[in-house]
Amino acid sequence: MILDPDGFIGTLLAIEGIADARAVMNGPTGCRGNPAYFSDRHFPRENSLNRRSFEEPFFFGQSRIPCTYLDRDDYILGCAEKLKAVLPLVADKGDAFLAVVNSPGASLIGDDINRFLKDASLDDRCMAIEGAPYSHPFSYGFDLTIAAILRWLQLNRLPRIKNRVNLLGFSMYQKYWQGNIAEIMHLCELMGLCVVSVPGGGSCVAELRESTTASCNLMIHPEYSRKTAEFYKEEFGIPFVTSPSGAPVGFGPTEVWINTVAEATGQDPAPALAYLRKKRTHAFHQLSRYHHEAGYPKGATFSVRGDSSFVYPLTTWLYEYLGMLPVSVNCTDGKDGEMVQSLKKFLEFYQLSCCFQADAGDVPFHLYFGDSLTGKDLELSGRCVKSVELFNRTTNDIYFTERTFLGGTGALWLLDFIFDTIRYK
Repeated sequence: MILDPDGFIGTLLAIEGIADARAVMNGPTGCRGNPAYFSDRHFPRENSLNRRSFEEPFFFGQSRIPCTYLDRDDYILGCAEKLKAVLPLVADKGDAFLAVVNSPGASLIGDDINRFLKDASLDDRCMAIEGAPYSHPFSYGFDLTIAAILRWLQLNRLPRIKNRVNLLGFSMYQKYWQGNIAEIMHLCELMGLCVVSVPGGGSCVAELRESTTASCNLMIHPEYSRKTAEFYKEEFGIPFVTSPSGAPVGFGPTEVWINTVAEATGQDPAPALAYLRKKRTHAFHQLSRYHHEAGYPKGATFSVRGDSSFVYPLTTWLYEYLGMLPVSVNCTDGKDGEMVQSLKKFLEFYQLSCCFQADAGDVPFHLYFGDSLTGKDLELSGRCVKSVELFNRTTNDIYFTERTFLGGTGALWLLDFIFDTIRYK
C-alpha cells in the first residue's frame, strides 16, 4: 500500500519551508491538521512553543497553517466572510510572505481570493494559490510552488557574483534535510563557493531576493527543483548543474558531484576531495578491521524505494563499494527521467534488471531503504532485518545530533547502520 503525500501537501510544505513565510489554508480543518503539525515538528519557529499567541480563531492553538475551517454552508454561499476575518489575524503575526492555498474542495467554490487580498491591503506580501496540483506527486507540487513564489516575489535583478550558488531540491519532507544541507554547504565552502539560498529549504525571503546574485544553481534533487532551475535560467540567465551520478550519496557519487560542481563553477575541487578522502580512509580502516573480526557484508541484500536522484547513487554505491545485492529497486512518483535511465542502464550492465520495480515483499532481504511505514511492516512481518527511513513520515524519533545522508559524513553514517545490522544477519 502506497501512502505518499501528494502535490497539495508539497505546496503547503514548500511555503512553510521558507523561514519567514506562512501558508493559510482555505478549507476544512481535516485538510490542515497533518501538514500543520508536520511543519511545526520538522521546521519549528521561535514562537512555536508560545501557544497563547495562537489561541485566536483559525489557528486552533497551533502555530502553523491557519485555516478558514469551511463548513457546508460555505461551499454554497462562499467563503468571503471567513477570508476577511482570517487575513488580518494572520497579517499581525509579522511574516514577510503569506500564501492562501485552496483545499481541493475550496478550489471549486470560485471565490476571488486576489480581490480579498487587495481589500485587506495584503496583496503586496500575500499571493493566492487557487489550485494546487492535487493529483500530482509531492515533489512536483513542491517544485511548482517554489517556482511560482519566486516569480511572484519579482526577485531583484542583481549582478551575478562568480563564487555564489543556490542549492535546489531540498525539502523538510526529506529525512535529515537540515543535516544534508549543512554537509553540502560545507563541501561548497571547501571549494570556495558561497551558498546564497536554499529555496524551500529554510531560506528566508531576503535570501530568496538575493538568490539572483548566484552564478550557478546546484540542483541536488531534480525531482523537487527542475521547474525552479528553469525559472532562474529563463528569467535571470543563471545556469544549473546536476551531477550525472545523482545526489552525493556514498563516496563515489560524492566525488563525481564535487568534480561536476567544480567544473561548472570554475573552482578548485582539491580541498573538498581531500576532505572526502579523509572520510574514505577512516572507513577503509574500519572496514579492514571489521572484515577480520566479524565478516564482510558482501552478498547482503537490500531493497530501496525513494526519490530517483537518491535511489540511483545509493544503489550503485552499495553494490560497487560493499558488494551488496539489490532485490527490489523502486522510485517514487515524480521521478527524474535522466536518473531513471541511468539507474536502468546500471542494473542492466550488472544483469540486475529483474530487481527494477520488483515488489519488496516478494523475497526476504536484510535492509530496506524507504518510507517508515513500509519499513516497519517489512520488519514486523520478518521480511527484512532493519529499515532506514528516507522521508519524514513518522514523528516519534528525537535526534540531538545533526545527521546526514549526503557527502562523506553521510557515507560514514550509512556504514554505521549497515554494519550494525549485518552483524545480526
